[in-house]
Amino acid sequence: MQKYKLNRLQTTKLIGPIVDKHWADLRAAKENGELVAWCSGPMFAFPYAMKMKCHFMAGYAAYAAGRGAGQRLLEIAEDEGDLLDACSYHKAHMGMAAAVKKNIPVKEEVILPLPDLMITGRLCPEMSHYAEGLYRRMNINVIGIDSPPPAKESDIPAMEKFCEHQIRESLIPTLEGICGKKFDYDNLSRILSVLKETALLRNECWEYFKCTPSPWTLWDYGVSIAPVFYLMGSPEAVPYYKKLKAELKKRSEQKIGAIEPEKHRIYWDGWLPWGFLGQFSRKMTNLGMVPLVGRYPWEFFPHPETIDTEGDPVVAFAKQVYSNGGLARQNMPSMSLPQIHKWIEEYKLDGVIMFSSKSCRMWNLGHNDFIKAIERKNGIPGVVIDGDMVDARLNSEAQIETRLEALSEMMTARQK
Repeated sequence: MQKYKLNRLQTTKLIGPIVDKHWADLRAAKENGELVAWCSGPMFAFPYAMKMKCHFMAGYAAYAAGRGAGQRLLEIAEDEGDLLDACSYHKAHMGMAAAVKKNIPVKEEVILPLPDLMITGRLCPEMSHYAEGLYRRMNINVIGIDSPPPAKESDIPAMEKFCEHQIRESLIPTLEGICGKKFDYDNLSRILSVLKETALLRNECWEYFKCTPSPWTLWDYGVSIAPVFYLMGSPEAVPYYKKLKAELKKRSEQKIGAIEPEKHRIYWDGWLPWGFLGQFSRKMTNLGMVPLVGRYPWEFFPHPETIDTEGDPVVAFAKQVYSNGGLARQNMPSMSLPQIHKWIEEYKLDGVIMFSSKSCRMWNLGHNDFIKAIERKNGIPGVVIDGDMVDARLNSEAQIETRLEALSEMMTARQK
């Protein structure tokens, strides 16, 4: 049997201290007299502009899962009345908030101070339930900003305006009231400038997926999202990506692959399985599969070159929410498929994995239809793997192994 080797990047080891510091600072915020905001969706730049300590919904759930506390938080939430198949990101927060309110023991490192404001940038129905639950159960201030997905390209200009007006008329006045000062537009512009430089570098790193063998994996890219969120507006984010790019350049020149030998190049669709990255990594490495490209990790500010750092920062941000391939457009198959077809050709991909997160119905839309369309147009096979990004009860190790092996056999047959 062929033996495969995983070559880990050195730069990604810098992520751990960045993540730990972010959550440690957030845990200490109230003791230091600082205001705290929680965010779901893309609106976290605005509390950062007001110098609030800020939390990002998906980031917390991934952190709690990675620290081995995710399952306990889900169980607490279910004891409080949440359903088994409700969004596990939602339930992680409800479980943590209930633990704070009722003094239920959980790992201290995943306990957060309850926020002064919850901002939901509603990209899916679950975000509304999450915000409503925090308001009803914990009496937390909530404001919702909608960014509905467009049905067609011509919808986008009106939706950008809709998003912009909500920010101006609702979010900014609310932040001003909580912080007791005028909104800092200059700081928002500065944050967007740093974000642009950071994300441009990150996109240059993305291009190394085109190398054969690829010097890094989609898991590395996903982990490297952290500086975008946790160092929002901080110049410290830029050196990380410069170091990462330098390491990828050196690896590509020396033909060092993330997995050696590289047998199958894989497109991954859906959430990254944050609580189970090690499990997937081991199983895919054993089959010579290298996950390279995916909609979800790409969605966070995919076209920073379009950020206008000289004009109105609110307009610039609203346009990023709807930029090509961006946050509000990910769940529309008619818009996503052309991008996937293009990636398969550009990155010389051999197969497709559709990760069907059982507690996130929005991301499950059209997976089987995607596979059929990709087989017809690109001639490569795909499989759906059912699971969840946090909840171990919804992941079957036997199913993961069986479907990965089936995909490997199909790709090997077609390559021959």
